[in-house]
Amino acid sequence: MEPPDPPRKNYGFKDREFKRDNAHPSGLPPVPTAKDLAMMSGPEAPAAARTKAGPKPGDPNDVFTILQQNRAVEQREGLDAIEIRKVKSRRKRDFWLMLAGGNLLIIGMVAISGFNVVSVVYGLAGIIMLSLGLTWIMWQVMDRY
Repeated sequence: MEPPDPPRKNYGFKDREFKRDNAHPSGLPPVPTAKDLAMMSGPEAPAAARTKAGPKPGDPNDVFTILQQNRAVEQREGLDAIEIRKVKSRRKRDFWLMLAGGNLLIIGMVAISGFNVVSVVYGLAGIIMLSLGLTWIMWQVMDRY
């Protein structure tokens, strides 16, 4: 025998816990609560009757209307002004500094160990690997900084 189904959960709106930034000025009706909005929406439609046709005209939960109202408030308060500055990247300077420093370090180590065929080949391989790896990391992997 199968156990009986658990009782159905009833979900509902809770009261707002935040302050509205663009509340209506005095003289207009007060802002409806979540319970009032739920009552205004009408009875719940069955799942088969629900469609994804989009927001209804006058829907208080229409995202685009809310975003337009927020944008109008930002423009009215002067909060939409931003300053765009050209930031000079230090990436090119850092790349050349590390490339020259690393290659000089490898050449110095080859010179200290003595100029024989094996150390020169290892030094050349180290210079190639450092140059390719640093170029790949600095210009392909890393973001501008």
